[in-house]
Parts: sequence; C-alpha cells; structure tokens
Amino acid sequence: MISMKNIGIVIPAWNEEQDIHLVLNAVLPVEWIAQIVVVDDGSSDKTLEIAQGFMRDYPKLIVEHLPENHGKGAAMLAGLRTLPKEIETVIFIDADLVGLTEDHLKIIYEPIQKEKCEMSVAIFKKGHWRTDISQRFAPNLNGQRCLPRVAAENALELFAECGYGVEIGVTLYARQKRWRIKYVNWFGMTHKLKESKLGLIEGYRIRAIMYQQIISTWYRVWWQEKKDNWIAAKQSGD
Repeated sequence: MISMKNIGIVIPAWNEEQDIHLVLNAVLPVEWIAQIVVVDDGSSDKTLEIAQGFMRDYPKLIVEHLPENHGKGAAMLAGLRTLPKEIETVIFIDADLVGLTEDHLKIIYEPIQKEKCEMSVAIFKKGHWRTDISQRFAPNLNGQRCLPRVAAENALELFAECGYGVEIGVTLYARQKRWRIKYVNWFGMTHKLKESKLGLIEGYRIRAIMYQQIISTWYRVWWQEKKDNWIAAKQSGD
C-alpha cells in the first residue's frame, strides 16, 4: 500500500497554457499524493490563471508564481522548497505531458518506496515516435524523476541556475555520489514538441537554448572533475 503522507509532486511550468490542465487533471485526483506544487516560471500566457483555477477544488495544490522567468532548474528548486516539511519524497514532472495516468506515478515511485534505488527516471515508450527516439538515445535528459527530498535539494542547489541543463546536472551529481539509478518505462507517454507549441522559429530558438544549457552544464561538471583530479594528483605527488 502506497503511503499517502510523504509524497509530493513539483511541476515547473513556463507558457504551458495548452497542456497544463491535462497534467493537473491526471495528478490532482490521486489520493496518495499529499501535496502538489505548480511553479509558474514567469509565464506570459495564462498558465498561472489556469493552474490557480484548480485550487478551489483541490486544497492540496499550491501554485507558486515567479514574476520573472528564472529557468527550469530554479523553478524546480522553488517548488521543492514550497513543499511542506513533512514531504519526504518528491516526483518531478513536466507541465506538457500527454497521456499521464496514476499508474505512471506508481511506476516511478515504487523503486524509491522499495529502496531499490536513490533516483528513478522515466523513459517514454510508444507515445510518439520522435519522443521515443530521443528518450532512447538520451534518457538522462528526461524531466520525470522521483527521489528523496533531501537528496533532490542537495542536487538542485548546485544546478538551479543551469536552466534546461538541470536534468543532466542532477544525473551527473547522482553518478558522482554513486546513487543507484533506476530507469522505468512509461508506456503511452509523450509531450508536445516545442515547435508545435511555439511555432517553428520560436520553437527552434528555445530548443537551441536548451541544447546550449545542457552542453554547458555537462562541460561545467566535466571540467570540475578534471580540476579536482589534477589537484588530487598534485597533492599526492607532493
């Protein structure tokens, strides 16, 4: 039986008025989720208003508004810190998921519940061919994750300013700490491509920013490891 007391969900959202209602309709009725936080990251559309519209019927929903866009990593950290202190486990999900069900949440939580890993990461399958392919070759970029709250905060404090690079940053952090990572399949799941939501030109622009932030985060961690190894080698030789 899944505990209803210590599980929270954080949903970072930026200009997701088209799809956020789908995600909220899926997660809010789930009884064993104790608290849900939507972080509106300075949206210029109706994301904030749509999310707030659910609050009357669902007291466990908190909507946090960031007046300016700070990036995905900062929104995730803000949402985590908004959760009540009694929340011990957090599930992060994107605001543009299509096909989300309670079963998906159970699948990503159960490895943590059974202490089989320190972090579980969802992999989309049989939802849309483009997302299937991208997740097959780059599973560590998926934003759907479950991990203990304390571990999540320790990682996010390091990568909150990395924007879309936050997922690769958290994954690299997990490997450094020798966390066990469990990859679970989310069948029938996809999300809308940026080009379909924002138009081709704006979609390509945001996608380019996303890749730049991912590469920058990876390089930052790689370079820091190189420096640490060089310092350690130098000290051992002295």
